[in-house]
Amino acid sequence: MSRFIGSVCLIATLIVPAERAQAQFTEPSPEHKVVQRDVGRWNASVKMWMGADGQADPSAEPQVSKGSEVNRKLGEFWVLSTFKGEFAGMPFEGHSVNGFDPKTKKFVGSWTDSFTPHAMHMSGTYDEATETLTFVTKGIGMDGNEVEGKSEMKYEGKRRRVLTMYEMKDGKPIKMMEITYERAPASQPAAK
Repeated sequence: MSRFIGSVCLIATLIVPAERAQAQFTEPSPEHKVVQRDVGRWNASVKMWMGADGQADPSAEPQVSKGSEVNRKLGEFWVLSTFKGEFAGMPFEGHSVNGFDPKTKKFVGSWTDSFTPHAMHMSGTYDEATETLTFVTKGIGMDGNEVEGKSEMKYEGKRRRVLTMYEMKDGKPIKMMEITYERAPASQPAAK
């Protein structure tokens, strides 16, 4: 019996502080609500500017494709994203996790997809006046070297957003991709 009481006391001493700590962090911030704007189903129109060498080239004829994105909440703090479409005529799928880190005061995220074995990591800020979420991105390029980039998500009301991605070359952004998202009608089934 004394072992049972001792076990209950031990468990209580572990649970109570954990519950108190959790209570301090359970309310989402206004920044978490910014990330939640992406929740739902979206149709995507994609334009990519790539040269023959596979590098960003804004003077190249854009490659145009369609895709879809489904974003769902993971609690009140995170958004899990699944993007499906085509890249270079082949099926493409990507996933991201996005949120806000209250300790660093930065929007954060990671991206993985079916074309690369490396994850891309993002850290950024939100400009409320322009409704633009700007990320600095870091990952490994197709050539195996570290690559830095920049992405800007411009919100245009509740039903449209435009993502512009840049590759950084010698400290200068070179536009490589633009995705225009339109919120899918409620009657449209999610992409498989």
